[in-house]
Amino acid sequence: MGLTKFASWQAFRVAFDAVFENVRFFLPLMTGFAIFSAIMYFVVFSATRSTLLSDIIAIIINSAIALALFKIGLGFLDSHQLSRTNLFVSGEFLLKYIAASLLFWVMVYAGLMLLIVPGVYVLLTYSFYGLEMVDKNLGPIEAMKRSAEITKGAKWSLLRLGFEFYFGLIAINVLLLVLVLFPFVSLGVVAVFLQAMHLTVLSFIMSPLMSAIPVVVFLIMALLDAIIVIPGYALTFTSIYRFLEPKRADAGATVLVDMQGSEGERAPTEAALSDPIDDSSKEKTS
Repeated sequence: MGLTKFASWQAFRVAFDAVFENVRFFLPLMTGFAIFSAIMYFVVFSATRSTLLSDIIAIIINSAIALALFKIGLGFLDSHQLSRTNLFVSGEFLLKYIAASLLFWVMVYAGLMLLIVPGVYVLLTYSFYGLEMVDKNLGPIEAMKRSAEITKGAKWSLLRLGFEFYFGLIAINVLLLVLVLFPFVSLGVVAVFLQAMHLTVLSFIMSPLMSAIPVVVFLIMALLDAIIVIPGYALTFTSIYRFLEPKRADAGATVLVDMQGSEGERAPTEAALSDPIDDSSKEKTS
């Protein structure tokens, strides 16, 4: 199966356009996730002084967030709606997903230590286990088997797409960093100017502001990643899954690509928000 049509910059552009055009959906949701995750980490660390327990809590929370984003992405691709209802799964399912993730990354790292190639093969073959679990309510082993089935014949395309993901992520973060740093660099220029003019009082005020810049930049970058980058890549990754999944391909797998007009014109990507509506009746059954 080829991904030539799908694995292009248009898919990334439309995915991120969807995030920007639905920022009022993702802003409170992802900000809440980020704040809750940070608070829980520091609360556990303050109470136990154990980085291990704090990391375990972070893994659990991040796994729940990943599953929620998978549900959001699948719902958006299937019905072009973004919904905050029914985002989370049962504790038992979450534990299964964490177990599957641990197995997956053990396999990847073990493969990377065996001359790298086996690890890359594992990464390309089984990466969609989480989406298979959410979409079809499969167990860890069944989900990995299903992921291996849908990626047959698509390894090279997925490898190329993986590089696009990696370099695209770097490019987006560099762009965000430049945008975030610009006002602080301007502030630094002002501080140097004040010192050169021997305005010691104002320069004294600027000094603590300058020392706080690294922390502020880190927090802003983390928030922008949470609000824009993570949902954008989650939506793109989910759409790849829908493209590969043969049973659902005709129903909406290529919705992100299909949003492009036949002559390059862009169709609207803003989704309908369905928060007040309980869509539990639309949940898939395995």
